[in-house]
Amino acid sequence: MEVQSGPSIWLILLTIGVIILALAAVFGIMRNRQRTVGEKAATEVATKAGYQAEDRDRT
Repeated sequence: MEVQSGPSIWLILLTIGVIILALAAVFGIMRNRQRTVGEKAATEVATKAGYQAEDRDRT
């Protein structure tokens, strides 16, 4: 009697691969979530400059 476990092994490996990929994505997102003080300041300056340019264009 021959055991055919090909499709079930493929399903298990595919599931493990998806779990590993999801964990890597979560790790990357959590690692890059916090911005430094300099990055926050640069964002604020660029935002204010954009708003000022938009106000100049309107008038």
